[in-house]
Amino acid sequence: MIGAALVNRAVRWIDRRLQRKLVLLLSVILLGTSVMFLLMVVAFYKDQLVKEHARASMQVNHLLQASLENAMLKRDIDGLRGIVTKLGGQNGIASVMILNPHFEVRFSSDPGRLGRTISDPDVERAFAAKSPGTRFLANEDGTELLRSINPVRNRQECGECHGSISANPVNGLLIVDYDATGIKGSALQSATLLGTAGLSIVLATGVAIWFALHRLVVKRVQHLQHASQGLTEGKLETRAGLVGNDEIAGLGNSFDKMAGRLGQSLVDLTAAERFLQNVIDSIPDAVRVIDGDFNIVKANQAYCRHVGHPMDEVLGEKCYKSSHKRKEPCPVTLIPCPVAELRNSECSTMKTRQQHIQADGGELFVEVSAARVELTIDGSRVPCIIESIRDLAEQARISHEQRLSEIGQLATGVAHEIHNPLSSIQLALEAIQHEMEPSGIDQCSLEYFGIAETEIKKCLEVTDGLMALSEPPSSSFKLIELDIVIPEVLSLLSYQAMQAGITVEFDFEEHLRVVASDSDMRMIGVNLTQNAFHAMPEGGKVKVSGWHEGKWIKLVFEDTGVGIAKANLDKIFLPFWTRRANDTDGRGLGLAICKAIVDKLKGTVHVES
Repeated sequence: MIGAALVNRAVRWIDRRLQRKLVLLLSVILLGTSVMFLLMVVAFYKDQLVKEHARASMQVNHLLQASLENAMLKRDIDGLRGIVTKLGGQNGIASVMILNPHFEVRFSSDPGRLGRTISDPDVERAFAAKSPGTRFLANEDGTELLRSINPVRNRQECGECHGSISANPVNGLLIVDYDATGIKGSALQSATLLGTAGLSIVLATGVAIWFALHRLVVKRVQHLQHASQGLTEGKLETRAGLVGNDEIAGLGNSFDKMAGRLGQSLVDLTAAERFLQNVIDSIPDAVRVIDGDFNIVKANQAYCRHVGHPMDEVLGEKCYKSSHKRKEPCPVTLIPCPVAELRNSECSTMKTRQQHIQADGGELFVEVSAARVELTIDGSRVPCIIESIRDLAEQARISHEQRLSEIGQLATGVAHEIHNPLSSIQLALEAIQHEMEPSGIDQCSLEYFGIAETEIKKCLEVTDGLMALSEPPSSSFKLIELDIVIPEVLSLLSYQAMQAGITVEFDFEEHLRVVASDSDMRMIGVNLTQNAFHAMPEGGKVKVSGWHEGKWIKLVFEDTGVGIAKANLDKIFLPFWTRRANDTDGRGLGLAICKAIVDKLKGTVHVES
């Protein structure tokens, strides 16, 4: 276990540096080559050493043969025995034997072998071939011997004792056994010296390669690595700065040019991205781009305000979670999903209406215009869906405000045209009354003056209310007294109420005040009262009440009309949806405008029928 851990650690250590891997590879190659070369040299050296010893042994054998022949011719048996004994006692010679043609030991430096028959295939082959030979063999005590076998040919002068040459071509065999331990020891010593020298050369070569690689390759490659790491970390000013004319220097110069172009491309891309973001941010409608996995990859600030989340939380979020607060894709059988519809459809555009949920839980009714496009994301062409989301309530408010603005401009002009003459008439009557007082005014004239003044005052109040209603909504709120403003603005509808047989009652808590826009409060009063009138085609009663309820102000509009069908209760605040009991046409914007105003003031609207 410990050995495996050390091996793994060593492998990881080597794998971290190119220099280490190259040096290890070259060292393994050198070592393998050296080992192969050493084995070849040792084998060749051993073969040459054996041949040299074999040659030397044959020379000794031939010398012994000459002595033998000389002694045999002289019939000096004792002298021959002495030669064999002295030669067998020489250093490095294990034994000397002379065999007759029947392989029987006739003379031996080892007396114990006299009279034995040698059973050796090499001896038999040498005798049969009448040619000398050498070979290695193991002695009886386990030591290795080099045996030299020399057949002694028959000669004519030897025929007296050994017969004719044709009948006995070989008189006997001379066998000299040499101790081979020294031979192998010499070969092993030579191999050790060669191995040590080869290992030293390999180590010296490895060190030289290490320094050469570090200076010429690794150090410069490290510069490139650090430069590329800098680019990866976003440091576009990083350069390799390699000097030279070789391939690595050329690679460094190419890297520096690439880094410069990459930096410029990134600057251009960032500028284009910023320009694109500014373009879509300038669009008043909410815009988002969704990929095939329902991820939002692009959005504008209007969409961030639409869902009530900052841009960094919007990008990358699932579209169904962002706008519908769902944990899974919208069911296509209940909610028309542009991503699901356009992804596998031949159509490339569609328009639908949906209900979005804001961050605070509020509901928004929107119109979604979607189109299928292909965008390049991370270098790949990805099919995406672009959605343009329009707040129907906002659209209704803008449309209604435009219409009211036109009517308001006309009403304001008319009110001014009426208000100024009425003011002049009021001033003229007051002047006439003042001039007539010294001479006395009869009671009847005085009453007429009072009636005229009262009616003129009423007309002025109507024109004041009409001009206040036609004022555009202000972004700065002020303290509005509802118990004064609501009755005042509803007085504009008194003629319409009288014509329809409707009575209007007020029940307000005294000093009922709220911080809001004056024109917005007047708009709420007019719209809700008119809706009540439309619900009573046969006449009836409208009661408007207001009081404090805790920290809230409750404003209630009640009528005795036909009511609202249960199936339509969840639709009445939808922009452009309208149902009137008196069969008149409407734009379906009044309640949507009222709800938008109340939502802006952080209030709530409830309906009971």
